Amino acid sequence: MKNIIVLIIFIGSLFATAKGQSLQKTPAPKIVHIVLFKFKKSTSSEQIKDLKDEILKQKNTVAGLLEISFGLDFTGRAKDFSYAETAVFKDRKSLDEFNRSDYHKQLIIKQIKPILEDILVLDYEQ
Repeated sequence: MKNIIVLIIFIGSLFATAKGQSLQKTPAPKIVHIVLFKFKKSTSSEQIKDLKDEILKQKNTVAGLLEISFGLDFTGRAKDFSYAETAVFKDRKSLDEFNRSDYHKQLIIKQIKPILEDILVLDYEQ
């Protein structure tokens, strides 16, 4: 009797797989957060370096923040947006936690706004 039950389960799983169905849960899409910065002309390279250091420190502020980077555009095609930050999050909840974190809010107030001319933010599911 046990052999018949095992055989039925095995055949059922083959049928489900053949139909393109998986017994495994599909993982939720990751979230990519992109920020383009256009700094005031008076912004020094030291201010940008300090900002980069603080942006990269955010890696440890939210558990769902998987990757973060900051860099200079080298093509000149970004309509005077010269730097970008990209971050990858486990899910939307992690992005929301990141945006609401005190560290992130203070970074915006103390280091970004004083040197910022313009900003562009885009978030998408990967």
